[in-house]
Amino acid sequence: MQKIIKLIKNKHLRKIVLYCFTGGIATLIDLIFFNIFFFFTSVFVISRIGGILTSIIFNFTFNRNVTFQAKHTRVHNQLWKFFVVYGISMTLNVLVGKLVLSFLDSSTLSANIAAISGLAVSIPIGFLGLMFWVFRNKAIPNYSK
Repeated sequence: MQKIIKLIKNKHLRKIVLYCFTGGIATLIDLIFFNIFFFFTSVFVISRIGGILTSIIFNFTFNRNVTFQAKHTRVHNQLWKFFVVYGISMTLNVLVGKLVLSFLDSSTLSANIAAISGLAVSIPIGFLGLMFWVFRNKAIPNYSK
């Protein structure tokens, strides 16, 4: 039990757990809206972008205020960096999803498999970008130099 308490108190582990929790909720938001868009349009790329953009609003708010507790910097300074990170992440997400879908049929199940594949690539990239650039606390060393 002592080891579990020690792990919970670890600041970096706490961020990873909160980021994963946020990502889980954002993924549900993403997939719900992806399926809504896909149901109405049957266009994979538009559906992926719609799902991702919807979840970004939740992601920014929760990660800024809870996961990284990054209220030390003005929102507009973080927001443009956030969109750069998520622009890169979203592009990789869509490209990987489109690549996976090219090997599958055009069913809804295949589209969801492709969407989840894109998420598997974009989640770690997003975390690292947020932690070390967007919401970086000056007290945390910058290992990118």
